[in-house]
Amino acid sequence: MVSVTSSVQQKSNSYVRTKKGLSYVLGDTNNSENHILPINAIQYSSYTNDIYTAGRDGTVKVWSNSNNHRNDSVVSNKDTVDSTIASNSSSNDYDNGIFEFGNGGENESNQIGDEYQDIDEKILKLETSISSNPVPYNLKSSNNSNSNSTISLSNSVNKFTIQTSYNIYFDWINDLKLINNDRDLVSCSSDLSIKLINLPHEDELTGDSNGIIHERSHSSNNRSITHPSNININASVHKFSNIHTDYIKKLSYFKDSNHLLSGGLDGNIYIWDLFNLKPIQQISNSTGFDTSCLRSSIYALANNESNLISCGGPNNTINLFDRRSSNPYVRKLIGHQDNIRCLVMNDHFILSGSSDTSIKLWDLRNYKVYKNFDIHDFPVWSLVTESPHNFNKFYSGDKAGNIVKTDLTYLSSFVNENEDIFHGYDTFTVNDNSIIDEKLGISSIISKGNSPILSLCHESKDDTIFASNYEALNRYINPNIDQVSKYQYLRTCLDYSINREQQFNDEIASGLMVDDNNNAPPPPGDADLNSDFYDLISHLSMDTLTNNYDLQSTFSHSHSYHNLFDSGTPPTDKYLDSDNDSLNSSQSDEEYTSIFLNVNGGPSDEFINTYKDESAYNSNTNMQKLNYVRTSPSQEPQASQQSVDKFVDDTPVEILLNPIPADQITLVPFNIKPLNQTKITPKSIISKRFFNNKREILVLYLNGDIKIWDVFMCKEVRSFLIDPQLNLSMLNAKDLDIRQKEMDNIFQKFQSSDTLNNWCDVEIKAGKLLVTIKETSFLNVELYYDDLIKSYPFLALDHPESKFYNYKSKVTVNLDDRFFVGSIFLNSILFQYALLEWEFDKQVREEMRQLRKNNRNLNNTPASAEDMAEASSISSFRRLKYFGRKPSKTNLSTSSQQASPAASTNTSINEYLGSPENPMSDFLNFSEENKQSYDNSIMKLLQTNKRVYWDKYNHVTYNQAKAKVIDSVLHVDALDPTLSIESANNPLIYTPLIDTGRLPPHLLIIIFEHNQDLGNYRDLCSFQLSDIQKLGLNSPLLHDLRMHLPKWIGNPLLYNRYPVKETPKIAFQLLECDYSLLPANKKIGGKTQRKIKKLPVLETSIKLTSHSMLRVGKIIIYLTEKFESKTSEMKDKKMVPTDWLVLECKGQELPNDMTLQTIKTKIWKSSADIELRFRRKFDP
Repeated sequence: MVSVTSSVQQKSNSYVRTKKGLSYVLGDTNNSENHILPINAIQYSSYTNDIYTAGRDGTVKVWSNSNNHRNDSVVSNKDTVDSTIASNSSSNDYDNGIFEFGNGGENESNQIGDEYQDIDEKILKLETSISSNPVPYNLKSSNNSNSNSTISLSNSVNKFTIQTSYNIYFDWINDLKLINNDRDLVSCSSDLSIKLINLPHEDELTGDSNGIIHERSHSSNNRSITHPSNININASVHKFSNIHTDYIKKLSYFKDSNHLLSGGLDGNIYIWDLFNLKPIQQISNSTGFDTSCLRSSIYALANNESNLISCGGPNNTINLFDRRSSNPYVRKLIGHQDNIRCLVMNDHFILSGSSDTSIKLWDLRNYKVYKNFDIHDFPVWSLVTESPHNFNKFYSGDKAGNIVKTDLTYLSSFVNENEDIFHGYDTFTVNDNSIIDEKLGISSIISKGNSPILSLCHESKDDTIFASNYEALNRYINPNIDQVSKYQYLRTCLDYSINREQQFNDEIASGLMVDDNNNAPPPPGDADLNSDFYDLISHLSMDTLTNNYDLQSTFSHSHSYHNLFDSGTPPTDKYLDSDNDSLNSSQSDEEYTSIFLNVNGGPSDEFINTYKDESAYNSNTNMQKLNYVRTSPSQEPQASQQSVDKFVDDTPVEILLNPIPADQITLVPFNIKPLNQTKITPKSIISKRFFNNKREILVLYLNGDIKIWDVFMCKEVRSFLIDPQLNLSMLNAKDLDIRQKEMDNIFQKFQSSDTLNNWCDVEIKAGKLLVTIKETSFLNVELYYDDLIKSYPFLALDHPESKFYNYKSKVTVNLDDRFFVGSIFLNSILFQYALLEWEFDKQVREEMRQLRKNNRNLNNTPASAEDMAEASSISSFRRLKYFGRKPSKTNLSTSSQQASPAASTNTSINEYLGSPENPMSDFLNFSEENKQSYDNSIMKLLQTNKRVYWDKYNHVTYNQAKAKVIDSVLHVDALDPTLSIESANNPLIYTPLIDTGRLPPHLLIIIFEHNQDLGNYRDLCSFQLSDIQKLGLNSPLLHDLRMHLPKWIGNPLLYNRYPVKETPKIAFQLLECDYSLLPANKKIGGKTQRKIKKLPVLETSIKLTSHSMLRVGKIIIYLTEKFESKTSEMKDKKMVPTDWLVLECKGQELPNDMTLQTIKTKIWKSSADIELRFRRKFDP
């Protein structure tokens, strides 16, 4: 076993530097609407009858049935079918529910005395039941109905609607698993995080006096889970520790041991303890004993609920591991020719789906392919079984949008001897069973589409199938092919038994039973299982047996011609030819439709539905199906009255007596259209353009809407909506191209003249805008005060929302004062946290004062004389001086690089006490053993404060008699002057803050780490803005913020300390305008060109360098100060220099608020020094 604890310790010896940043997500996410991007994973809870979906939009949604606790009634078309057979009249209600094939259904086979029925009688009853009847389905409804009323399935079946949404990721969610008896939900994401949601089940919970919470299940047995009696039924989200370094693709759950598996593109499998959400074991997806060799990415992951683990990916092999072993690798299974996309596993078998279009059933007893399934023509992307541990029935979806159901109920390995319905009629050896198993298995096409199937889920209560593709979440009716599968099994066993007996008799008659040495020949199929040749063939060939009987010929010749009439469908006149040749000739011209597939490829040669000319089925649209019923043997089929509102193909099934060429059979789906369809909400962002002001961004949505977002205020400011009728549908490529051109026109129309650097990065992730703020850029953009209040009037000093409103008489702010945009935003969203730290800092200083007064240590133990002497010897004054010194650029930049292993040691939300009883004691006794986990965090700053305070209390100069509380080193009062009486009496510096009421409360904020070795930003801590407003000392989020917020955010927020940043400089020259080059119609002081009076001579040659944000107005003021003499305008005290003096660049007059950076970028457009020419204003 490879211990993760030890492996992390080994990794910690070679640190990988990471940096931290803060991101937030902007976009349209409506809790009551479907996902805005396709759904990657679906889970169904049989306990609550809820559906859970995980989308590429980073959201988990809970879908509840409209009546989960209803008295179920069955929508049935059994009566309709029976009446059709009895009266030979048209049926309108085939699509209304469950029925058994004819009168020979499964129920009859279980009647008393059935075990004494002759096998031929059983088969005959099944033939009668199957033939001329539609494929049944099991569907329940909340609406009671009588046989005289027609039920519309879309109205009668309870629909699933969204009840809850969890917007907890900033990137795709790749997988989703229900755990803990469906009480919790675990998901993994491309943001490299795994999160657990405690699902609320208030209506399902009942308590007792022992604190045991019992949940009422839908079965007769209740399940019980131990919880505290005061359980919090409100859902909460918990984050696992960070350890994956690339996208996490798959999860798998060990139910018995309560462990979780995770695997991803980093090629590692981690086993997690779900009690503390920490990894307990790491397995590298590499083969052999050398785990340092190249790891393969993991696309599929499964376990056998015990100790075996299987995974697959782009290396085309399935790797098996045993987690109990010191070297977990067991072996690899070779057979697939392309990526392995999906795996299901139990104690005996593995079911795998691959991009090579095949599905394989692997036998874990010999690690060989037990059975191949060539039922898809396109890559298999999704695979699910009806029961987690039972492969009797499974469902598969492919890249083309086809969903196939496969029934393996009667495979010999799946059936106990006591349950074998053929048991007692004949006895088969293992080899016999293997031969029969090759012919068993029936597949049916549930649906066809034109969009890849991303995920499948079987909903057991109503027996329906949920499938997600690129366009919608669809719900399909599940065909019941139990009796078809049963008939296939009995027919195959009987034919094989007859064939085997006939072969035995023939061999006796010919004397071939023994050789010259009286040795019997080896049993058929008993090849050398240990040979390399057999091993290769067993993996690469569909037929792993050396002796296969042609059972289809047995099918065809074991029936006499009159069996055609016994099948339940009277033949029409055209079949009544004189001999079989005539019959075959007639059949050779026919075309047929079928929902049944041969598991070895192509249409089934055992069952069809009808002749193609009897169906108006449209294979392209899959929207409508005309239904036909024979009214008499001599009549042609007639269309039923109700042919539009049909969901399933209810064409009768026929059992084939002779094989039909595959090119005469057209495969059709059982579902003509989905029972329910919830389309993807087309509100994902597909294109963006950032305006020059770096605060507004233009975006295009999938539905064609165009909007302008303010990333500073996190809201839409302008919309250009498409036709409301098209608003809820995706636009095609042509229409999107048109909207893209319209978007370009809008961008040019609203483009600003500013030229600013980026204070944040904006990218499209998960269909939304991910705004990222990093240390290197958050101070890049400054706004002048006049520009700030022009765009955001509520940030003005004299606005009632301002924290400085009551102190405006003591605050001086000029229009030319500049403020960092990034700092305003960060201080605003974290202001409530800063207030909490301010209050906590007061408590810390008071607690330390009491401890020092009582001669106790920080851990509240009595202090010895030696302790006091040692504490007094520390020069706290020197430390305070160093602490208050403004840090250099080098210090701040290097401190941003955290030395941490690639497998991050940052703690999860559960690593700290979720509800600490004494937060003060926890803080004062905080362990500093693992410094890498917090060295670049606010916690490091706070722990430094603690040491500074304690040193000062223990210094010899501290007056023990007065025992005053020492002053705080925090300067949160710079954000809010009401926090300090002293600051209110001193000159104040205005700091603008956005009132959080103006920001969206559900704004998702993420603290992340990143470096070149990580496949994405790695989520360290995520929360909503409203969580900050509810922050308390006992909140686990407080600890997460302290541990994960980096120093570069904490220094401005808590200490009002900003790094000294070297801003880019721009060189320029000031020259007087050459008046001779002015147009003749331009006059200054009534004079033109050379007659214009020149301005005073400058004292020195003006060649300057300044920061890029310097405005033209400031340059003009500076210019007048450098004139050798004063002009008449300068002597006029009512005039300011900008009233009469202007600057030009390349002949273009410059506005006073234009900056040097804008001039250089938009006008000068050269790397040489900018030439600015000054003159008086032209005469009006």
